[in-house]
Amino acid sequence: MTAYTSKLRNSSVYSEVLKYSKINNMKWALLLCALGLFLYCEAKQLSRCQLVHELRRNGFPENKMRDWVCLVENESSRRTDIVSRPNTDGSRDYGLFQINDRYWCSNTGQPGKDCNVTCKELLSDNISKSAACAKKIYQRHGFDAWYGWKNNCRGKPLPNISSCKK
Repeated sequence: MTAYTSKLRNSSVYSEVLKYSKINNMKWALLLCALGLFLYCEAKQLSRCQLVHELRRNGFPENKMRDWVCLVENESSRRTDIVSRPNTDGSRDYGLFQINDRYWCSNTGQPGKDCNVTCKELLSDNISKSAACAKKIYQRHGFDAWYGWKNNCRGKPLPNISSCKK
């Protein structure tokens, strides 16, 4: 075997390895894109009218609708995936209504605390569990349970929802 043949064989082996490597890199890139798309689909920012529709669908009273919209806009910017930075006591707030894990949701895999939900469930685009928990908090403490409402909504002009169809 000549030196030329040896180089050719080595180069074809190298080219096969390179081709295999490129295929693996493409698979990884595709996997990362799919994962990114999945994570993007899990997180949703609702428009104001979408929020109003979801709140109505979950039984929020019409006479308090503008307060709820104001609360959500100031707590989470109408995003379902928000987890706050740690509060001064180390707790965190979760989801559309920024529900606190100290009292209301469990950070274990099992539902628990006063709302009998996991905090992860409060990050879902399906807001039914978040809505039920928020209503429970409201029944006990009113809107004063949320600093976003106390600081930005109480006694101030509330959002206009008149263009949101009933």
